[in-house]
Amino acid sequence: MKQNLNWEDLKFFLAVAKAGGLAGAAEQTGVSAATLGRRVASLEKSLNVRLVEREARGYQLTSAGRDLLVRLEDMDEAARSISAWRESGSTKRRVRISAGDWTARLLMDNISAFWSQNDPWVPEFLADPRSRDVARRQIDIGVRSQRPKQEWLAGKKIGTVRYAVYQAASVRDEAEIGWIGVVEDEAHFPTGSWIRDHHGDDVTITVNRAMHALPLVRQGAGRMLLPMFVGEAFSDLVRLSEPIGSLQTERWLVMHQDERHEPAVRQALSALGKLLKTDPLLRPGF
Repeated sequence: MKQNLNWEDLKFFLAVAKAGGLAGAAEQTGVSAATLGRRVASLEKSLNVRLVEREARGYQLTSAGRDLLVRLEDMDEAARSISAWRESGSTKRRVRISAGDWTARLLMDNISAFWSQNDPWVPEFLADPRSRDVARRQIDIGVRSQRPKQEWLAGKKIGTVRYAVYQAASVRDEAEIGWIGVVEDEAHFPTGSWIRDHHGDDVTITVNRAMHALPLVRQGAGRMLLPMFVGEAFSDLVRLSEPIGSLQTERWLVMHQDERHEPAVRQALSALGKLLKTDPLLRPGF
């Protein structure tokens, strides 16, 4: 039965081979000559080949030892490259963030409000939250509409999302425009059901993703139910209704229990929370 290679043994053999003996390698590595000798012997045993000839004047590499040295020099170069990459700061923690369409756009349009190039973490935005699972570590932070139920997840409530009806400020005759409705999956969402139940007969244009309605609304092509953090951000839109209480949802930041205290994730949570809990009536452009 073959033994697994010990990477520490390979590292110590490389030091001995480059130094030409135990004394020089001990000085370079800070490991005793006796320990280095045992590690080289252990490597020979695991490889079942003699790597050095032990002579009075030092170690001489055998043919197999020289072959191994060539291969280890490539590994050593790779290790040096990785060390340089780490020291350059390119190893910042990438924090995967998942949110619905509207919230994802809010985050990306206001990224400078919660993140900068100097932060020790880098955001990675992932769309379609229904296919991203915090529990299975597919994402680090999920922006969700309810408290997590699984005991291995943690959640922090950061406010609510309210909905109202909006249309373009340029529309002079409200009778000239109808409603924009949603079809396919989003037709079954609470907002899609509300439009169908209250204004189904007035729908003229339909879209399969509610966020695709925004440019249509801004052009005066129809009125639409929008999250207030969206509608209030555009000066060319006017609100036609009070917030619709039956559609109000909570907003939660959800993360895995094991990740919540990791420094980069904790900083990302704090930064996201400060932006998302701001009242939409007070927040500048979307």
